Amino acid sequence: MNGIRRASAAEAYGTFLLTLVGPGTITATSLAGLGSTAAGLGVIGLAHGVALLVAVYSIGHISGAHINPAVTIASWATKRLEPRRVAPYIIAQLIGATIAGLAQLALWSSSDNYGVAKATNLGDTTPGLGFGVGAALLAEVIATAILVFTIFGATDKKADQSWAGVAIGLVLAASIWMFGPISGASLNPARTWGPTIASAAFSLTPFATLWIYIVGPIFGGLLGGFLYEVVR
Repeated sequence: MNGIRRASAAEAYGTFLLTLVGPGTITATSLAGLGSTAAGLGVIGLAHGVALLVAVYSIGHISGAHINPAVTIASWATKRLEPRRVAPYIIAQLIGATIAGLAQLALWSSSDNYGVAKATNLGDTTPGLGFGVGAALLAEVIATAILVFTIFGATDKKADQSWAGVAIGLVLAASIWMFGPISGASLNPARTWGPTIASAAFSLTPFATLWIYIVGPIFGGLLGGFLYEVVR
């Protein structure tokens, strides 16, 4: 297996892990009765952060642990990633996320609690109640900019990279605590793509806002990446 194939496989696995654990926890907390409570938000943010932290330490040395098309595009735009790796990485990320979404669908559809999974659209991200498209889009741009800025800073050659996974996982968790009620805090087109595709088995509603979680994170990632380059 050549370097790009190996790295792409790692990206698929990492995105699968994040998209299984993160959205899956949303459905699980809903089943536990936590729903949109502060405790539920705390658990959801922590689950996403831990999943990302684990991915960084387990596959970071293989692919860089982007597990996010917005990070891959920002890395390419700032010349941190070879152009020939961009398409394989993004395709792998979308495949990993899709498999995670379908795995959730299979798990919940075989249970009497399938209605809970339907209610959360398998943990998909959609604009929060009372927030419009503009607010959700802005939240995704700001939060992803912060995430990518942190990733670039924590993995910089001059930084203590042994703590990179902790910093990146924590900033994702904190972003979900802050922006979750507004946009769902995806910060990652693949993370939203997986549940959206899988939940099409019972609802097409999430497709109406999918563009927010593609445009917002990509623009925010570019913003955060170039901002870090200026500051550095």
